[in-house]
Amino acid sequence: MTIFPTSLAIDWTATLWGCAFEDFLTREYEVEGGNIVDDYLRRRRLAEPVQTRAYIKALRTSVMSLYEVSDVIPGQSLMARDVIHGGDRILVIDGTATKTLQQWDRIAARIVPVMGRNAFAGGLLLFNQQAAEIVFGGLREMCGEADATKLPLISDGDLQAVAAIFTNAWLFDTLKRVTGRPAIQNSDGDEIVFHNVRFPLTSGTTQKSVAARLNRISSLSRENSKFWNWLDSTASNIINESCSFKIEATMDNGACVLGNIELKGRFLHLMTNSAARAEKGTALIQ
Repeated sequence: MTIFPTSLAIDWTATLWGCAFEDFLTREYEVEGGNIVDDYLRRRRLAEPVQTRAYIKALRTSVMSLYEVSDVIPGQSLMARDVIHGGDRILVIDGTATKTLQQWDRIAARIVPVMGRNAFAGGLLLFNQQAAEIVFGGLREMCGEADATKLPLISDGDLQAVAAIFTNAWLFDTLKRVTGRPAIQNSDGDEIVFHNVRFPLTSGTTQKSVAARLNRISSLSRENSKFWNWLDSTASNIINESCSFKIEATMDNGACVLGNIELKGRFLHLMTNSAARAEKGTALIQ
């Protein structure tokens, strides 16, 4: 039986923060250093013990995924099967999570190799079937296969790019259980459903040429050469009375962020938090 907390106590707040921080450790930025782990190890490499350096380096390339656990030996180890990627079960050495996990529990976690052994990173969330279905639905949407019955093949790179989907799915499901109210909306009054719409670049099309066109769209605010915020300074802030939570991002000047647009490899990504915004953003880009 899976038991969920009746409130988001400080322990869960710390866990969610840990998940977000580990997501951040894997990200690449167009600044000096590029990645915070690479920059840190360049500056502080000799100050850290060998095992700590190995752990930090493993976090740098880690991927959050959904695992089914079995053969749990409390305080010692368990076997984990990747539900998203498939493949063989792997042995994970762990002295903490194994004290509470049970056979066939599902968890969102990062498994990192350290000195010849697999270990869990700090951010680990217990999932029930409802939260797992939110993740599966989001991944199918991301790959443009919303009506598929099976999960499509998903690369580690794509999974890294949408790592926050695990935290959001767990949080939404837990908030629904805590409050008894399922509605979570954005400022347009739309139900929160995260979308990642991918536009493939045609042969001969360069990122530079696409960026030049995006720079001419008045509603896009350029963050760097490959990333834009899609803004609406006239957000309606219509929230249904039955809605328990409002989720929205704003710029420093108060403009509502409808979504983000990013150039990655041979794709242009549009990321939004509702189906209506995904449709509107798709029309804008097309």
